[in-house]
Amino acid sequence: MTVESSPLPFDASRPVSELSMVEVAEQLDQISAWMDIERQREQEAKQAYEAVARDAESRLRAIRTYGEKLLEQHRRRMSAFDGLLGKSAGSSARNPLARSASFAKSAPASSGKEPKNLAEAIVSIWTLDRYTEPMTTEEIAEALSDVGYESDAAATSLRSSINQALAKLAKVGRMVKFRADGSQISPKDHSSRARKYLAAIRLPEPV
Repeated sequence: MTVESSPLPFDASRPVSELSMVEVAEQLDQISAWMDIERQREQEAKQAYEAVARDAESRLRAIRTYGEKLLEQHRRRMSAFDGLLGKSAGSSARNPLARSASFAKSAPASSGKEPKNLAEAIVSIWTLDRYTEPMTTEEIAEALSDVGYESDAAATSLRSSINQALAKLAKVGRMVKFRADGSQISPKDHSSRARKYLAAIRLPEPV
């Protein structure tokens, strides 16, 4: 933004050495008045700047708030879309434990009751006859609806909660951990990273 400067109240192009004594005295008498005028202009400019600054800050806050609402709406819609993708035919084809949609809907949980919490829901997945093998976190998330567990949480939030529940279940011996190659992780092994999980109730009976 460019501000045009007002002309000076005196002739700056004329050297003061060329002024007569009378002219010097007259100019000196005007100095205070000239300075008062410029101070008044400065004060008015500051007030105008502060008003513009306040307005700009208010508009910035409104823009930030609107942006946050847009992001939240975007997250909600993407979360809902991810949920739809999680139930897609392509996902079922990649999941060796998945069955047809009609079979999943027709087969009720063995208990006939909705699980009280997430940990209980996870364990109850393996009470269904069609789930007998170790499963990844994503596969567990998809299977929760088969035991009557529903959640409004976003996909990433739900997976995080599932991982926490799995860790607690494994700690008390109700869940067994497996590596990516399918080998079982010993309860004493705290360094290996689990890729799949299996409820202890599905482990083969020792011979």
